[in-house]
Amino acid sequence: MKKILTFAIMVVIIVLCDATRTHYAQESPLQDDMTIAIERKQHFNVHAQIDNSTICTNLPLVYGEDYTRQIIDGEKLNLKSWRSRLETEIVMLPYATLENHTSYVWKGDTHVRQVGSLGEHKITTVIIYVGGVEQNRVVISESLLVEPVNAIIDIGTAQLGALADVTAPDFHYVRQVRMEATAYTAGFSCTGKRPCHPWYRITASGREVEHGIVAVDRRIIPLGTRLYVEGYGFAIAADVGGAIRGYKIDLFMESLQDARRFGRRHLYVWILD
Repeated sequence: MKKILTFAIMVVIIVLCDATRTHYAQESPLQDDMTIAIERKQHFNVHAQIDNSTICTNLPLVYGEDYTRQIIDGEKLNLKSWRSRLETEIVMLPYATLENHTSYVWKGDTHVRQVGSLGEHKITTVIIYVGGVEQNRVVISESLLVEPVNAIIDIGTAQLGALADVTAPDFHYVRQVRMEATAYTAGFSCTGKRPCHPWYRITASGREVEHGIVAVDRRIIPLGTRLYVEGYGFAIAADVGGAIRGYKIDLFMESLQDARRFGRRHLYVWILD
Protein backbone atom coordinates (compact mmCIF):
# COMPACT_ATOMS: atom_id res chain seq x y z
CA MET A 1 0.00 0.00 0.00
CA LYS A 2 1.37 3.30 -0.99
CA LYS A 3 1.36 6.26 1.43
CA ILE A 4 0.55 9.68 0.05
CA LEU A 5 2.21 12.54 1.92
CA THR A 6 0.57 15.96 1.75
CA PHE A 7 2.56 19.07 2.44
CA ALA A 8 0.87 22.35 3.32
CA ILE A 9 2.93 25.28 2.29
CA MET A 10 2.00 28.72 3.72
CA VAL A 11 3.47 31.77 2.15
CA VAL A 12 3.58 34.89 4.28
CA ILE A 13 4.20 38.12 2.44
CA ILE A 14 5.01 41.20 4.54
CA VAL A 15 5.19 44.43 2.61
CA LEU A 16 7.11 47.18 4.35
CA CYS A 17 6.85 50.78 3.23
CA ASP A 18 9.49 53.44 3.67
CA ALA A 19 8.00 54.58 6.98
CA THR A 20 7.98 50.98 8.40
CA ARG A 21 10.77 48.80 9.71
CA THR A 22 11.24 45.48 11.50
CA HIS A 23 14.05 44.12 13.64
CA TYR A 24 13.82 40.67 11.95
CA ALA A 25 16.01 40.04 8.96
CA GLN A 26 13.73 39.65 5.96
CA GLU A 27 15.89 36.82 4.46
CA SER A 28 15.66 34.62 7.61
CA PRO A 29 13.22 31.65 7.62
CA LEU A 30 10.10 31.84 9.74
CA GLN A 31 9.76 29.63 12.76
CA ASP A 32 6.90 28.39 14.90
CA ASP A 33 5.67 30.85 17.55
CA MET A 34 7.86 33.57 16.09
CA THR A 35 6.97 37.16 16.96
CA ILE A 36 7.85 39.80 14.43
CA ALA A 37 7.85 43.40 15.66
CA ILE A 38 7.01 45.96 13.01
CA GLU A 39 7.69 49.62 13.78
CA ARG A 40 6.02 52.32 11.81
CA LYS A 41 6.97 56.02 11.90
CA GLN A 42 3.88 58.07 12.64
CA HIS A 43 3.51 61.89 12.79
CA PHE A 44 1.32 63.10 15.64
CA ASN A 45 0.68 66.25 17.67
CA VAL A 46 0.99 66.35 21.46
CA HIS A 47 -1.53 68.67 23.02
CA ALA A 48 -3.25 68.55 26.38
CA GLN A 49 -5.49 70.94 28.27
CA ILE A 50 -5.55 70.79 32.07
CA ASP A 51 -7.18 73.49 34.21
CA ASN A 52 -7.08 75.97 31.34
CA SER A 53 -3.29 75.39 31.07
CA THR A 54 -1.74 74.12 27.86
CA ILE A 55 0.82 71.28 28.18
CA CYS A 56 3.88 71.74 26.00
CA THR A 57 7.56 70.86 25.88
CA ASN A 58 10.25 72.77 27.74
CA LEU A 59 11.34 74.86 24.75
CA PRO A 60 12.66 78.42 25.15
CA LEU A 61 9.55 80.61 25.41
CA VAL A 62 9.01 83.93 23.71
CA TYR A 63 5.47 85.24 23.60
CA GLY A 64 3.95 84.87 20.16
CA GLU A 65 6.25 82.10 18.91
CA ASP A 66 4.93 79.00 17.14
CA TYR A 67 5.97 75.99 19.25
CA THR A 68 4.98 73.35 16.67
CA ARG A 69 7.95 71.18 15.64
CA GLN A 70 8.76 67.59 14.72
CA ILE A 71 9.62 65.22 17.57
CA ILE A 72 12.95 63.48 17.05
CA ASP A 73 13.05 59.68 17.16
CA GLY A 74 13.83 58.57 20.70
CA GLU A 75 13.45 62.05 22.16
CA LYS A 76 12.20 62.36 25.71
CA LEU A 77 9.56 65.01 26.17
CA ASN A 78 9.58 67.02 29.36
CA LEU A 79 6.02 68.25 29.56
CA LYS A 80 5.22 71.29 31.69
CA SER A 81 2.09 73.39 32.16
CA TRP A 82 2.00 76.61 30.15
CA ARG A 83 -0.31 79.52 30.76
CA SER A 84 -0.47 83.25 30.16
CA ARG A 85 -2.03 86.03 32.19
CA LEU A 86 -2.86 89.64 31.27
CA GLU A 87 -1.96 92.31 33.77
CA THR A 88 -3.24 95.90 33.51
CA GLU A 89 -1.55 98.72 35.39
CA ILE A 90 -2.55 102.38 35.65
CA VAL A 91 0.51 104.60 36.01
CA MET A 92 0.08 108.18 37.23
CA LEU A 93 1.90 110.73 35.09
CA PRO A 94 3.40 113.78 36.86
CA TYR A 95 2.67 117.34 35.78
CA ALA A 96 5.07 120.25 35.48
CA THR A 97 4.82 123.54 37.36
CA LEU A 98 5.35 126.52 35.08
CA GLU A 99 6.30 129.95 36.43
CA ASN A 100 4.90 132.96 34.61
CA HIS A 101 6.62 136.22 35.57
CA THR A 102 4.09 138.90 34.80
CA SER A 103 3.66 142.65 35.21
CA TYR A 104 -0.08 142.08 35.66
CA VAL A 105 0.52 140.92 39.25
CA TRP A 106 1.97 143.03 42.05
CA LYS A 107 5.64 142.39 42.75
CA GLY A 108 6.01 139.92 45.59
CA ASP A 109 2.63 138.32 44.94
CA THR A 110 2.10 134.88 43.46
CA HIS A 111 -1.14 133.43 42.18
CA VAL A 112 -2.09 129.98 41.01
CA ARG A 113 -3.60 130.62 37.61
CA GLN A 114 -4.03 126.93 36.80
CA VAL A 115 -4.07 123.99 39.20
CA GLY A 116 -2.04 121.02 38.00
CA SER A 117 -3.47 117.52 37.78
CA LEU A 118 -1.91 114.10 37.26
CA GLY A 119 -2.33 112.15 34.05
CA GLU A 120 -3.12 108.43 33.72
CA HIS A 121 -1.27 105.93 31.53
CA LYS A 122 -2.59 102.37 30.99
CA ILE A 123 -0.09 99.55 30.41
CA THR A 124 -1.20 96.00 29.51
CA THR A 125 1.38 93.22 29.96
CA VAL A 126 1.15 89.51 29.14
CA ILE A 127 2.96 87.25 31.63
CA ILE A 128 4.06 83.73 30.58
CA TYR A 129 4.23 80.93 33.18
CA VAL A 130 5.84 77.53 32.52
CA GLY A 131 5.46 74.93 35.21
CA GLY A 132 3.97 77.62 37.45
CA VAL A 133 7.12 79.76 37.22
CA GLU A 134 7.14 83.12 35.46
CA GLN A 135 9.36 82.93 32.38
CA ASN A 136 8.69 86.15 30.49
CA ARG A 137 6.57 89.26 30.39
CA VAL A 138 5.93 91.51 27.40
CA VAL A 139 4.12 94.85 27.17
CA ILE A 140 1.51 94.39 24.45
CA SER A 141 -0.30 97.74 24.62
CA GLU A 142 -0.03 101.21 26.10
CA SER A 143 -2.59 103.99 26.03
CA LEU A 144 -2.89 107.49 27.47
CA LEU A 145 -6.13 107.73 29.44
CA VAL A 146 -5.80 111.23 30.90
CA GLU A 147 -3.39 113.95 29.76
CA PRO A 148 -1.55 115.62 32.67
CA VAL A 149 -2.39 119.30 33.16
CA ASN A 150 0.51 121.57 34.06
CA ALA A 151 0.21 123.98 36.97
CA ILE A 152 0.77 127.66 36.15
CA ILE A 153 2.01 130.03 38.85
CA ASP A 154 1.92 133.77 38.13
CA ILE A 155 4.80 135.60 39.81
CA GLY A 156 4.29 139.34 40.02
CA THR A 157 6.80 141.92 38.80
CA ALA A 158 4.59 145.04 38.78
CA GLN A 159 5.61 148.04 40.89
CA LEU A 160 3.90 151.24 41.99
CA GLY A 161 2.25 153.08 39.14
CA ALA A 162 2.74 150.35 36.52
CA LEU A 163 -0.16 150.02 34.12
CA ALA A 164 -1.70 146.66 33.26
CA ASP A 165 -4.39 145.16 31.10
CA VAL A 166 -7.12 144.14 33.53
CA THR A 167 -8.59 141.75 30.92
CA ALA A 168 -5.37 139.70 30.77
CA PRO A 169 -5.74 136.12 32.10
CA ASP A 170 -2.91 136.64 34.59
CA PHE A 171 -4.38 139.80 36.14
CA HIS A 172 -5.59 138.74 39.58
CA TYR A 173 -7.79 140.64 42.00
CA VAL A 174 -10.15 140.02 44.89
CA ARG A 175 -12.96 142.42 43.99
CA GLN A 176 -13.76 145.45 41.88
CA VAL A 177 -15.41 148.64 43.17
CA ARG A 178 -16.56 151.89 41.58
CA MET A 179 -15.15 154.99 43.36
CA GLU A 180 -15.06 158.75 43.05
CA ALA A 181 -11.43 159.78 42.43
CA THR A 182 -9.56 163.05 42.97
CA ALA A 183 -5.85 163.90 42.96
CA TYR A 184 -3.52 165.63 45.42
CA THR A 185 0.12 166.63 45.81
CA ALA A 186 2.50 167.00 48.73
CA GLY A 187 2.30 170.80 48.47
CA PHE A 188 0.91 173.24 51.01
CA SER A 189 -2.34 173.75 49.07
CA CYS A 190 -3.23 170.06 49.44
CA THR A 191 -1.64 169.03 52.74
CA GLY A 192 -0.99 172.27 54.62
CA LYS A 193 2.68 171.27 54.94
CA ARG A 194 5.72 173.03 53.57
CA PRO A 195 9.11 171.41 52.77
CA CYS A 196 10.45 172.50 56.17
CA HIS A 197 7.71 170.57 57.98
CA PRO A 198 9.00 167.34 59.59
CA TRP A 199 6.06 165.40 58.15
CA TYR A 200 6.33 166.88 54.68
CA ARG A 201 5.71 164.12 52.06
CA ILE A 202 5.02 161.60 54.84
CA THR A 203 1.69 159.78 54.75
CA ALA A 204 -0.57 158.66 57.59
CA SER A 205 1.02 155.21 57.37
CA GLY A 206 4.52 156.69 57.70
CA ARG A 207 5.42 156.02 54.09
CA GLU A 208 6.81 158.76 51.85
CA VAL A 209 4.53 159.75 49.01
CA GLU A 210 5.28 158.83 45.41
CA HIS A 211 3.27 157.97 42.34
CA GLY A 212 1.10 155.02 43.34
CA ILE A 213 0.32 156.20 46.88
CA VAL A 214 -3.40 156.84 47.38
CA ALA A 215 -5.56 158.14 50.23
CA VAL A 216 -8.70 156.18 51.19
CA ASP A 217 -11.32 155.86 53.89
CA ARG A 218 -9.73 153.19 56.05
CA ARG A 219 -13.20 151.90 56.99
CA ILE A 220 -13.75 150.95 53.34
CA ILE A 221 -10.20 150.01 52.37
CA PRO A 222 -7.68 149.26 55.16
CA LEU A 223 -4.31 150.99 54.98
CA GLY A 224 -1.68 148.80 53.37
CA THR A 225 -4.12 147.30 50.89
CA ARG A 226 -2.67 146.90 47.41
CA LEU A 227 -4.84 148.20 44.60
CA TYR A 228 -5.01 148.74 40.89
CA VAL A 229 -6.62 152.02 39.89
CA GLU A 230 -8.07 152.46 36.43
CA GLY A 231 -5.78 154.68 34.35
CA TYR A 232 -3.41 155.27 37.30
CA GLY A 233 -1.79 151.86 37.80
CA PHE A 234 -0.77 149.74 40.76
CA ALA A 235 -1.16 151.55 44.07
CA ILE A 236 -1.03 151.19 47.85
CA ALA A 237 -3.64 152.58 50.24
CA ALA A 238 -1.20 154.41 52.52
CA ASP A 239 -2.80 157.79 53.31
CA VAL A 240 -6.02 159.35 54.54
CA GLY A 241 -7.71 162.72 54.05
CA GLY A 242 -10.34 164.78 55.81
CA ALA A 243 -12.52 164.89 52.69
CA ILE A 244 -12.01 161.23 51.77
CA ARG A 245 -15.06 159.47 53.15
CA GLY A 246 -16.87 156.38 51.87
CA TYR A 247 -16.15 155.22 48.33
CA LYS A 248 -13.72 158.00 47.53
CA ILE A 249 -10.05 157.79 46.63
CA ASP A 250 -7.35 160.48 46.36
CA LEU A 251 -4.44 159.79 43.99
CA PHE A 252 -1.02 161.27 44.64
CA MET A 253 0.61 163.19 41.80
CA GLU A 254 3.91 165.09 41.84
CA SER A 255 2.64 168.04 39.83
CA LEU A 256 -0.17 170.34 40.96
CA GLN A 257 -0.89 170.94 37.28
CA ASP A 258 -1.42 167.21 36.73
CA ALA A 259 -3.64 167.01 39.80
CA ARG A 260 -5.85 169.85 38.60
CA ARG A 261 -5.99 168.40 35.12
CA PHE A 262 -7.18 165.11 36.56
CA GLY A 263 -10.02 166.81 38.40
CA ARG A 264 -12.80 164.58 39.72
CA ARG A 265 -13.71 161.31 38.03
CA HIS A 266 -15.56 158.08 38.67
CA LEU A 267 -13.45 155.05 37.92
CA TYR A 268 -12.93 151.39 38.82
CA VAL A 269 -10.58 150.26 41.56
CA TRP A 270 -9.46 146.63 41.80
CA ILE A 271 -8.60 145.39 45.29
CA LEU A 272 -5.67 142.99 45.00
CA ASP A 273 -5.22 141.80 48.61
